[in-house]
Amino acid sequence: MNTPPMNTALVAESFILNEPADGSAPHLVSIQRDPERAATLSGTRGAVQLRYHSLQLIPVDLVDDLPGIWKALLDALEGFLAQGHAEVPFPGIDAKIILTGTGNLTKFSAGKVRHLVGAGELVDGILGGAGAYFAFAPNGNEASLARLGELARLSKKSRVNEPHS
Repeated sequence: MNTPPMNTALVAESFILNEPADGSAPHLVSIQRDPERAATLSGTRGAVQLRYHSLQLIPVDLVDDLPGIWKALLDALEGFLAQGHAEVPFPGIDAKIILTGTGNLTKFSAGKVRHLVGAGELVDGILGGAGAYFAFAPNGNEASLARLGELARLSKKSRVNEPHS
C-alpha cells in the first residue's frame, strides 16, 4: 500500500463520498486507507478529517466539496501564517474554519468543534494532508501543489523568525 508517512501528532485524512447506484447507504471512502477504491469514485463531494492525538479537529460529518475544503484549509493556513489569525468559510455548508495563534499553541475551530493544538504540528499536518490529497486527485492540481510549496516556505520563514526561549 502506498500510504504517505503521516505526522503522528496530527493525522489528516481525505474521504470521497460514495453514493452507490444500487440504493445502498452512502458512505465515505478514505484515499489514504483505500486509494484503489477511492480512485474509482467520481465526484468531488467528501470530507477531511483532522485528528490531533485523540481529538477530532474536523469531524468527518462535515461533508462538502473536497477540493474546496482543502483550499479553505490552505486559505486559513495562509492567513494564519501571515497575520496570526484567519477565518474562512467551508465552500458550501454553513461552517467556518478559524485559526488563532497564542504562542506555540493555536486555537483551531471547524464548525462547532474547537481545540488548542501545537501550531507547528497543525501547519505540518495540514500541508501534508493537502499534499496527499492534491497528489491523489485527478484533474491537474499543479496550482494547488505549487501553493503548498509557497506555504511550506512561508511556514519555515515564520518559524525561523520566532523568538526562542
